[in-house]
Amino acid sequence: MKPSFFLIFAFAGVAACGGPKEQAGQKQDEAAATAAGVEYTGSGPAERAGKVQDEADAAARKAKDASADALEAQAGSVKKQADVAAEKLEEEADRVRTEAKKRADDLKKKADAVKQSAI
Repeated sequence: MKPSFFLIFAFAGVAACGGPKEQAGQKQDEAAATAAGVEYTGSGPAERAGKVQDEADAAARKAKDASADALEAQAGSVKKQADVAAEKLEEEADRVRTEAKKRADDLKKKADAVKQSAI
């Protein structure tokens, strides 16, 4: 059997179960039908309202997850920007060190020349 065949049954099973608020609504509708002396046929008003609330909760969770993902992406971007800035600073530091070494070497040569001319 193909794995997709099993996925179809898994999704069907999840869809049939309903969310917790839908299930609670179904129990309320069943109790109301029993109290009224009628047979519960399914999909009563409390069950439908529970299903809508479950869907709203799921949408809210998805929105929060999307917001968290966006914040994580922003954090990654800030880190990359910091890495680029740090790399530029390191390159600038290397350039300053190289220039300072060259200037120091030039000054040492001048000092040696002054010492040699004084002799």
